[in-house]
Amino acid sequence: MGKYLYGASVQGIQSFIFQTNQLNDISGASELVENICTKKFKETVGNGFNEKSNAVIMAAGNVKYVFDTREQCQHVVRNFPRMVQECAPGITFSQAVVKFDDEKHFEKAVEELEKKLKTQRNLHQTPLEVGMLGCKRAPKTGMPVVKIWNGEELDAATYAKRVARKDCGNRLYIKSMVGETNMGENDFKFKEELNIKDLTEKNDWIAIVHIDGNGLGTVVQKLGKEREKFREFSYQLDQATTKAANKAFETIKAQENFSLDKLPFSPVVLGGDDLTVIIRGDLAMPYAQKFITEFERETSQGEMKSLLSKANMNKLTACGGIAYIKASFPFYYGYKLAEELCLAAKTDAKAKDKLNVPSCLMFHKMQDSFVLSYKDIKERELELKPKDNSKDKAANNGQNTPATPKKTLCFGPYYLDEQVGYKTINDLERMVKELGKAENEGLKTGVRQWLSLMHENEEAAAQRLQRLESLTSNKKLLLNLTTPATRTHVNNAGKEEQEEHYAAYDVLAYYTINNQQTND
Repeated sequence: MGKYLYGASVQGIQSFIFQTNQLNDISGASELVENICTKKFKETVGNGFNEKSNAVIMAAGNVKYVFDTREQCQHVVRNFPRMVQECAPGITFSQAVVKFDDEKHFEKAVEELEKKLKTQRNLHQTPLEVGMLGCKRAPKTGMPVVKIWNGEELDAATYAKRVARKDCGNRLYIKSMVGETNMGENDFKFKEELNIKDLTEKNDWIAIVHIDGNGLGTVVQKLGKEREKFREFSYQLDQATTKAANKAFETIKAQENFSLDKLPFSPVVLGGDDLTVIIRGDLAMPYAQKFITEFERETSQGEMKSLLSKANMNKLTACGGIAYIKASFPFYYGYKLAEELCLAAKTDAKAKDKLNVPSCLMFHKMQDSFVLSYKDIKERELELKPKDNSKDKAANNGQNTPATPKKTLCFGPYYLDEQVGYKTINDLERMVKELGKAENEGLKTGVRQWLSLMHENEEAAAQRLQRLESLTSNKKLLLNLTTPATRTHVNNAGKEEQEEHYAAYDVLAYYTINNQQTND
């Protein structure tokens, strides 16, 4: 008698979570997403649910579960989509099933399931909350009003988020702070209404941090052949991610002993190898660095170490993106930027070592009101205009002069460990701390002026730099900020080209986030 591998996938999690900038709704949406693949799925399966023997993955918007009978599987296929839509109206959901006859065929079943889920994701799903033409619409989302909450007209999705925020007891907050195993040992009393102002202090800079693990595909290929090992790896990975988040929280708590009445961070996603949080700007980098450090440590010991050895790996690494935005900036676009920064970090890191990808972070301080992709932001703000070589060509009897390297103010990514031609996260922190000393105030102003001139006139910038060198006593810091690191990149045409990267812009941006005083 065959078995049935069932898979479910929740798409558009971020768009569902970030429909508004209200922390209450974001927190409630995060709780709903967390519940779909855990509590709600268990309820749908019913009394026959067996987490140890049948559950393969139940985290981060993904479910994989083995049913022993066709009837059990049919029951979930029929009822789980309705349960999801009732729990989280408007979320995009897909499911698929693959039958397999023997545990030896489990790997092929997983591959076939993923193909079917990809097909299902591409099928159009008709939203259930479209509403009639003349129905009243919620002002924040444009969806039909179904409930009144404290005098506010809410659509079905927002109402579900508010109820989840009230009923779930901030489970995701507690999981990210102390872990699931310690939830019952702490008397956490959060305030009823979360406020975006809780995430700000001396200025309005907040950050959206998105971190994603590296090398998961390689591990799954090796361990996916055996269901028990695959299930154990999924469990251990989720535990490692949660413990790393707990250590990261301890780091920022030690930095500033805040209370539950004014938490400076709001967890959005925590599961699998994914972490997304909204956090006060000056705490984002220490939080992200500690998370990645602990994620590496947690995956390099115990049962996880034994599992990874079968994939010829001794630990997992992670890459991240940090989007620094003003508190009034749409969170959805901030998340998209953080996701693109994470991808840029991964791309650079994989070019160094595809098998053992080094951990690193990219960040960007959003200066523009335009909503742009990171690629457009780089071209608009960070790429320096190439020098006009027409005069050099004329002076060289019309012969082309050697191509000059492209110049960019994007210095990242910043690596956890030393890499040739790059700086570490600790290097960045040291430069910012050094720049903040009173004796370097003039240097700071001078470097800003030099950056402006680099966009306008290279010759004038060179003269300004010479002047700075003669005036400053901290020549080492000046060199770190203004001396380019030359790196070789492969362009879209597949050809290698050189690019000069300057650190000054990143350091000044990060300094501003940590030290700017705009609020009383």
